[in-house]
Amino acid sequence: MLEPWGEAQKVADQLKRFVYQWQEDSLARSLPHVLEQLPMKPTVMGMDSPHQTGDHVCYDMLTRGPLYCMTSHFTRVAPNAPVRGMHRHIGAPTLFAITGKGWEWNDGETYNFETFDLLIVPPYTMHQHGGDKEIGCAIYVPETGRIGHLLGLMWREQHKLSEKPTFPQGTEPMYGDEGKLLGYRIKKGVLGITKDIEVLLGPEPNREATFQARRKAGGWAAPVENTYDRYVKMLHEEADFCRKVDHVAHEAKNPWEWTRQGRLKWMVHPDTETATNHAWIYFHEIPAGSRSGKHRHVSEELVLVLEGRGYDIHDGERWEWEQGDLICIPSMTVHQHFNLGDGQALLFNSMPSVYAALGLGGIEQFEDAPEYPER
Repeated sequence: MLEPWGEAQKVADQLKRFVYQWQEDSLARSLPHVLEQLPMKPTVMGMDSPHQTGDHVCYDMLTRGPLYCMTSHFTRVAPNAPVRGMHRHIGAPTLFAITGKGWEWNDGETYNFETFDLLIVPPYTMHQHGGDKEIGCAIYVPETGRIGHLLGLMWREQHKLSEKPTFPQGTEPMYGDEGKLLGYRIKKGVLGITKDIEVLLGPEPNREATFQARRKAGGWAAPVENTYDRYVKMLHEEADFCRKVDHVAHEAKNPWEWTRQGRLKWMVHPDTETATNHAWIYFHEIPAGSRSGKHRHVSEELVLVLEGRGYDIHDGERWEWEQGDLICIPSMTVHQHFNLGDGQALLFNSMPSVYAALGLGGIEQFEDAPEYPER
């Protein structure tokens, strides 16, 4: 819908702003708020789904759902599956175990997880995960990578491919001496490129040097004499913090709370000591035939339906959902969840935390969950 950049230069910025805003708002309003999962396919990493609401960076947004910050993908590790690939990116992911159990490897440390545990990977950490050999696992990854892209921190490095990688159409593997797999080549013509691009395994030197320096920073003992010293100290504190916190939030260790919105269990929130704070993440349980509270927040929200069936009301519009669906709640939308099933509905909610850093993190409550006054 948008004109090429060269043509856009002929139009005044003030006009472009309103035209583009109108086009973007129209597109967002046309997209559904409840999505069925895109199926998983073999990739260079293992079995993964495409990103569910468009690319996890900013190239391909507003393609399936009306969310700007958030998308997600799914991973499955079958019993006795080949070992998955290993990669690293500056953005810090959270990986939620939907079923099964397994392990997560982060920069040489191994962490075990069970069903409904949340794996928390610090920034720029080499990570790899696998499932239990007998039962495997399925993993859901809510992502806020588009924010990282806007900050110029989108880069991803591939360090190891799956034991049996599947290369996408338009690429070919690259081998070195003695048949060693070095990476893969994206062939010219893909997305209009005029020459082949080589994707080599391993780190980019400048990023590697920057983050290794952060990791090696020890405790800060010098006095803080000025504002600049505060920022030098901050690097040391961030490094110390990532070294001491656990990389798994265990579902069984976190309490349920009755709140005005309903029965919630927080996995990550503003006061959580965790290796990443890119999102606030919580479970929401709704009894049979009941409903949540009704509220509104500036932050957008992405909800995975773990159990049950029902519907949402978003600004007066009804959206049906069932187990496995993804509910997209746009920014500044009055919304409420309703359970139509005979048993409980269980939702898994993710909200980008960056809104709070911008002074836009509060919640406006319109109606309490029916069970709340009884507690």
